[in-house]
Amino acid sequence: INAKPYFCTAASGVKEFPEFVGVATVDKDFVGSCSMIIHRKEPKHNVIKKFFEENSKEMRMYFLECQDNERFYTSKHVLQQHSGCEWDDETGETKSFNQYAYDGEDFLKLDLLKHEWTALTEKALATKLTWENNKVVLKHSEDFYSIQCPVWLRKYMTVGREYLQRAGTLRILPSVSLLQRSNSSLVSCHATGFFPDMVDLFWMKDGEEFHEDVEKGEILPNNDETFQMSIYLNTSSLPPKDWKKFSCVFQSFRNKKNITISLDKTKIRTNKATYVKNTGLGWGVGAAVIILVAMGVSGSNMFKHLMNLQSCLLTQKFCSAFIYAYIIQFFLVL
Repeated sequence: INAKPYFCTAASGVKEFPEFVGVATVDKDFVGSCSMIIHRKEPKHNVIKKFFEENSKEMRMYFLECQDNERFYTSKHVLQQHSGCEWDDETGETKSFNQYAYDGEDFLKLDLLKHEWTALTEKALATKLTWENNKVVLKHSEDFYSIQCPVWLRKYMTVGREYLQRAGTLRILPSVSLLQRSNSSLVSCHATGFFPDMVDLFWMKDGEEFHEDVEKGEILPNNDETFQMSIYLNTSSLPPKDWKKFSCVFQSFRNKKNITISLDKTKIRTNKATYVKNTGLGWGVGAAVIILVAMGVSGSNMFKHLMNLQSCLLTQKFCSAFIYAYIIQFFLVL
């Protein structure tokens, strides 16, 4: 079963935080992100860039729809959305989902079988009726989740099947080595070239995990779409006779492949060059968190803005944060 969920994070009035960040995944693999600061999508992998290039006209249309309003807001609300679809490539069966939470409480859920929104709390009844009265929007939602989303997922899987299948097995084993800058420096166990990043790296002593005098680094990306990681051991007070008791283990969670290297002075590579750690912003998003402002929108413009909003939410082409403010109009009737 293949899955294509989306998560969005948007903010208004939060200092030093992007107004909008979108994250897309396919089969739990992070494939792209976007920040409103730069106003463009940022596919993570070459295969996704290829997909965007082959569908540039459609992508541009969605992007322009989402750049519809440029107002700013002051009052805050919290809205969460988790949406997407699943496709079983063996049976052809598809399953879609679209659910909202408002101020931390489950709010609305789209029921594709009944062609209606399900109110998950009494407070959502007014919003449910408002959304369902817009039949065109409801039909658009149903069409996207039952037709468009699975089609796009199949496209992703076709274009990137070879790449995505790498997530299921560690086909290219990493290089694991011992490094030490000088005799007084920490010994680094360095693994590089692995994919995906669902791995662990740890020291062992006498066959058991060892955590004393150990510093663990973060998993960092390489330029070739693989990853690297280091874990450091302080050997300054370690008697020479005890070195043979230690080993470094690289472990892949997906296929249980382990690579073990013994702590041996003859295997340590020395390098007096300055090490520069690669830093970057990473984020794990469990749900879309949108900090919004309630504002007034005339009735004549509401339908147009709602259509644009639904296009943004349903197609998830990483629209700007301010578009989400219109959804708050439906909550003002609470």
